[in-house]
Amino acid sequence: MRDLKVYIVVALLALGIFLYIQYRKPAPVNWSQTYSRTDKIPYGTYILHHELSTLFEGVAVRSYRKRMYNILEELGNEADSYLIVAPELDIDEPDYQKLLAYVKSGNDLFIAAHTFGALMTDSLKLRIQNHFPWADSVNTVNFTNPELRSETGYRFDKRIAAGYFTEFDTLQTTVLATNGHGNAVFLRYPMGDGNLYILSSPDYFTNYALLSSEGVAFAGKALSYLTPQQQIIWDDFQAMGDRIQQSPLRVFLSDEHLRPAYLIALFSLLAFVIYGVKRRQRAIPIVEPLKNTSIEFAQVVSSVYYQRRDNLDLLTKEYRYFLEHVRTAYRVNTSNIDENFMQYLSMRSGVEKSILLNILRGMNDLQRYETIDDGTLLSHHRFLELFYQQALWKNNTSNNVLT
Repeated sequence: MRDLKVYIVVALLALGIFLYIQYRKPAPVNWSQTYSRTDKIPYGTYILHHELSTLFEGVAVRSYRKRMYNILEELGNEADSYLIVAPELDIDEPDYQKLLAYVKSGNDLFIAAHTFGALMTDSLKLRIQNHFPWADSVNTVNFTNPELRSETGYRFDKRIAAGYFTEFDTLQTTVLATNGHGNAVFLRYPMGDGNLYILSSPDYFTNYALLSSEGVAFAGKALSYLTPQQQIIWDDFQAMGDRIQQSPLRVFLSDEHLRPAYLIALFSLLAFVIYGVKRRQRAIPIVEPLKNTSIEFAQVVSSVYYQRRDNLDLLTKEYRYFLEHVRTAYRVNTSNIDENFMQYLSMRSGVEKSILLNILRGMNDLQRYETIDDGTLLSHHRFLELFYQQALWKNNTSNNVLT
């Protein structure tokens, strides 16, 4: 028992040390590409959203988590610049038509994404090549405008996706920036009185990109093409999705610590259900063996007769039981009981004839008694017991001889 306690204490100490180390261990960097304005992780856009009001002084920045159609229908012409930074664009026909009308009325739409959706790419005759470098390479981009151009270019490391446009309508498009290989990464589409700006990667506006001076310079100069006067719309829907459709499980599945715990609980519950559907063995009830109550019954009956002191009735029933035993055991008719019957019964049972004659005499005397005392009852009972004893002895002897 003492050794067991030692093992338990050692195990608890080891568990405590492990939990303490895990608690004190620095949290690993979360490289999830959320592009959310509230995330301070590398691929969040907290810095950009926070600095927009500084970049555009006097212009309000308002965030909306609705579809484009609903936002523009609600605001009308109050906002003159629309900004989207998201991994991909999710728009339908009503959204796209509303955006076109919004831009043509004299507003600016700025989109930085990896993919722009089939609807927009087909309409603009646009094709994009996404490139996610794995080696320790440097991606260089530069503006075509001499006033914004850098002599060495704006350099980004391998964690910044270096996508570029492979096809676009050169007659209606102005290339604003290219990569080190001369591929277009930043385009402008004049539409009506406004402009559509598209950038081939949202990574240029992430917190990680804005940690460097070159990243800050590139993002600021790219956004300088916007000329907001009243308000900038920050689209949360494209990066974060619809708030109504977000499942509560998203909290568990998006966290690297809660996700394994949720999966373990889910599989444990599944295993419990599978094990529980098996047919369970019922508990076998303890059945008490039947008691032999013959002795108790005889004692009860005898006590009743003893209390009543009706010796005549008791002796009458003893003779009835004797006749029933003769009929059952020896197959003898008892309708005519005389000396010949007793002689025949003596031959069948092996009991002495004198005992049977005394039983016959007692049965005949019974008819003239009105009451009998205990002594008379015992004398009659003695001859009946002698009959049963001799009959039993003769029967056992005959069986042994046959065996």
